[in-house]
Amino acid sequence: MKFFTFLFLALLPYSLSAESGEWFVGIDAGATGVKLTDQTVKTDSIYGAEYGLKVGLREDHGRIYIGVTSANDIGDEVSKTLNPYIALEGISDEFKVIAQSTAKFYFGARFGASIADINSTSTTAGLAGVQGGLVFLLPADFEIELAYRHYWTFRDKATNFSAGAVYSSLNYKFGAF
Repeated sequence: MKFFTFLFLALLPYSLSAESGEWFVGIDAGATGVKLTDQTVKTDSIYGAEYGLKVGLREDHGRIYIGVTSANDIGDEVSKTLNPYIALEGISDEFKVIAQSTAKFYFGARFGASIADINSTSTTAGLAGVQGGLVFLLPADFEIELAYRHYWTFRDKATNFSAGAVYSSLNYKFGAF
């Protein structure tokens, strides 16, 4: 809980200095695959379901938010992960997709922690990664994201892993100021 309190306090200065921002909340769902960095035996990639929550602030061409993702049954070595993180992203201008539909591209970085069960042992490690995708703007302050994220964990050679996830997110914008 101290981690989330710290992240919320990290967002506070951005909300106080924002001139034309808005808050948003989102839910993620997708598939993730994990590979241990120091894997001596080549194994096939196994994919498992990943889901998450996020809340943050968007202003003009950027957004900052905190979130958490969780994945289960993603392989023999890494059975589950829980990843609290903070993300910083740049967002493109709006463009037309089809008829009246509009979208935006985004690209960003995420930093946080990874709590994973690796070979039946719970391990906590640092996390860093990149993500990018497309946000489709919907009526009534909703958006749909289609994206890919990739991250790496850092602790020791035996427990470091990289993970990639293809996901979709439903976001709701509120509290414009």
